[in-house]
Amino acid sequence: MANLPPLNTAPIRCGRARCAWRGFESDLKKVPGRIGSVACVNNVCPTCGNDSYMHMTPGEIAAWERAKAAAEAKRGGAA
Repeated sequence: MANLPPLNTAPIRCGRARCAWRGFESDLKKVPGRIGSVACVNNVCPTCGNDSYMHMTPGEIAAWERAKAAAEAKRGGAA
């Protein structure tokens, strides 16, 4: 098994191919669910509701940060 970073420290992306959501594990939406007859809480994508996600690669992280910076600059320039 791969060594995973501590919870909420590494960026993740939705596991669904057509969903563009990016964020952190703490950003996932919590919905009620069941495992057999036991009630539990599932963490799902806030955009599409998929319950799987993947850790981003270093290249994806760099592109995500560039896109966030460009969006912030665009918002700051428009104000």
